[in-house]
Amino acid sequence: MRKQAINPDPEYFSRYIDQVPDVPIMEALEQSLRDLQTLDKGKLAEKGDYAYAPGKWTVKDVLQHIADTERIFTYRALVFARNDKNATPGFDQDLYADEAFTAHRSFEDVLQELIAIRQATIAFFRSLPDEALLRVGTSWKYQMCVLAMGFTMVGHQIHHLRILHERYL
Repeated sequence: MRKQAINPDPEYFSRYIDQVPDVPIMEALEQSLRDLQTLDKGKLAEKGDYAYAPGKWTVKDVLQHIADTERIFTYRALVFARNDKNATPGFDQDLYADEAFTAHRSFEDVLQELIAIRQATIAFFRSLPDEALLRVGTSWKYQMCVLAMGFTMVGHQIHHLRILHERYL
């Protein structure tokens, strides 16, 4: 299914969804995996513990944030796809970043974790029929469908990789 099939409009999350072309969700997810696999690992690894300003995340923190967020969003997509009507909670991204322990890990280790999570997300979305992609649930405080959750994950990655290129390299 393509992005244009998203219904209802997930409001807050549209800022990420809008960064993704109107392609089938599987194409978007697979392209996002290729984008991770073709990052300039040398340059990013050199800057792994660099933050462009006091209080900002390091390169490794940014990658871990994408990974943590994807885990949470995939859980939300699972809840909705399985037709569970319970609302899923929000999370404090700064608390997660503070407790991620990236300073003790290599850039490559953090990146490989993110790639593995994206591969698992792709396998999950590949398993879903269109009916499940259109199921709606409450994510934090917004109504959104599983399809919107998938495009949000891709757009969230695009957003943060753009920041890495603009502010860290």
